[in-house]
Amino acid sequence: MRRSHLSLLLATLAVTAAAGCGGATTDTAATDGAPASAPAAAAANLSGQDRTWLRTIHQGGIAEIHVARLAQSRAKSAEVKALGETLVTERAKIDGELLRNAQRFGVDLPGTLTEAHRKQAQALAQAPNARFDRRFVAEMLKSHKDAIAATRRQINRGSAPEVVALAKSTLPSLRNHLDMLRKAADS
Repeated sequence: MRRSHLSLLLATLAVTAAAGCGGATTDTAATDGAPASAPAAAAANLSGQDRTWLRTIHQGGIAEIHVARLAQSRAKSAEVKALGETLVTERAKIDGELLRNAQRFGVDLPGTLTEAHRKQAQALAQAPNARFDRRFVAEMLKSHKDAIAATRRQINRGSAPEVVALAKSTLPSLRNHLDMLRKAADS
């Protein structure tokens, strides 16, 4: 977060200095064709809610992919194995979109599990085989309910239209995953 603030400050100073000298800015285009200061300018439009949602959903996605891979290899039932495969595939797509948007807005997202997610994954990995499927489904149910609540909050309270739109496009997938998890819990 501190680096984002520094980038924003430096971009603001550069624009102000160029304008104050009467010269035009000479930013070269970035790889996507946008001015180099575009992420800093876009980051200024993000609220704390927007940044929190991007980080929360991304961190949840990293954890979900990690434990869903465990389900692919450790689950006893074919249904839970298939669920693990679906979650890995679909959550990777969601996370890819989150990463692209965060990068565009100049928001740094972590690349590893949080300590809490690491401990949760470790406990699940050490669960006896007979209990693995139930624990996996129970943990994924809880994490999806939390992700849906965070996403609804983003839709209602977010300030950046692009991040709100991303939350709106993410919500149906999260709900679909929750429905699949509920079915798995009932069987």
